Amino acid sequence: MSLGSHLRQLRLARGLSIRALAERAKVNPSTLSRWESDSTLPRVYELESVLNALQANGLERAQALEQLHAPRGVRALAAASVRLTLPAGAAPIGGELLKAMRRRRGWTLEQVACHIGVTVSTVSRWERSESWPVAEQLSRLCAVLGASEAEQAALQGGRGVLHWLPFPVASASDLAALLDALHNHQLPIDPALTELTHLCLQGRIWQLVGRGSAPIGLLLDAYAYHCSWLVEQARIQEAQLPACRALRLFGQAGSMRPHWFGVLHALAKGAAELGSRPSPLEGVALLRRRLPEAERHAPEYAAWFLRDIAEYLSFSRYRADAEAARQYAQQRSQPWVPEDPNVALSNALVLTNLGQPEQALEILTTTPDLAWNPNDSVQQRINEASVWIQALDGCGRDAEAAVWRERLTRTLQQRGDHRLPWIVRRVAPIDPIANMPEPTQSAS
Repeated sequence: MSLGSHLRQLRLARGLSIRALAERAKVNPSTLSRWESDSTLPRVYELESVLNALQANGLERAQALEQLHAPRGVRALAAASVRLTLPAGAAPIGGELLKAMRRRRGWTLEQVACHIGVTVSTVSRWERSESWPVAEQLSRLCAVLGASEAEQAALQGGRGVLHWLPFPVASASDLAALLDALHNHQLPIDPALTELTHLCLQGRIWQLVGRGSAPIGLLLDAYAYHCSWLVEQARIQEAQLPACRALRLFGQAGSMRPHWFGVLHALAKGAAELGSRPSPLEGVALLRRRLPEAERHAPEYAAWFLRDIAEYLSFSRYRADAEAARQYAQQRSQPWVPEDPNVALSNALVLTNLGQPEQALEILTTTPDLAWNPNDSVQQRINEASVWIQALDGCGRDAEAAVWRERLTRTLQQRGDHRLPWIVRRVAPIDPIANMPEPTQSAS
């Protein structure tokens, strides 16, 4: 079977049109059509985008890579994944760390290329682990991106699976303890190493699962915790990769654990909010498919899904459905009202979108936990500021809205080059991408 036939078969099996898949994969429909007809071949990163959009499993990915005229190393990685019977795609590899470091620095691909003296496509290939910088280039990369000693040590392993860790480990139970401590913010490491530690824990656990020395559930924990951390940092686009990796493990790790359902929230958020055009109903469809399972295993997450559904419907033309969904979601969320201010925040957001800013503002002002707190997570601050701005604007209280816009501005400026979801762009006073300075050539 050719690559085009394989992609077409995967698309049809999921009930997607060419246009729907192209939008999810962020490619042109005519380009996708040419790939399916074998008129042209995609690049490796383009194929990965399509496979991610299809939520392809490890075997489906390997079959696609084998049909692509890709570098030998990529085909070898795919074949190794099949031999190890590892589901859920590849483990975190060196290029992912390079990309994370660049984004932390707030630089574009162009800026890195300019400072290192290579082309943009070369840097892009490094970040996809299709090729790897020579020692001198890697040393300069680490210098300009501000890599820590630990990150430099991890990158010395090349473009393969990341496995550096800040502490010695002897068993899967050691890895599980490290993972829990990292998730609970109890690991005594520099916060700047959080991203690296997440990636390397996944890589080490992935290796153990491949040898049969660790349960698949531990790998799913690693993906789910990384996804949760990225969402807290408002890095929704980057959260899609660990979320997709986790999703491919569902059904293979025994009974569902409640926190695993968090990856579905991230995937729905990505489907609904990312991209240049809003697609809130895609988020609704994804959550509704998984809602019965969440209700069985994780009632708190089921209530969260219901609030998400009401929010996304309120951004669509189905306003009556949004109001009904709001009332039902609030009813189902009552057990968590005392401990979770996001129940009230969701209620206010939907009411604002449905043209009731006065009621929304009353909810906001009578919920103490929704007052501005600079110690909240980045995503929480963005969510709260966005709803406050909409409600205050709707009530004509411009001066107060300006205060919240300033808070939102400061928060967004901390995010580097992470592009804003469209829901935030509706009220955001800035776009970090649009205001990023042009790269300058460093002195040689």
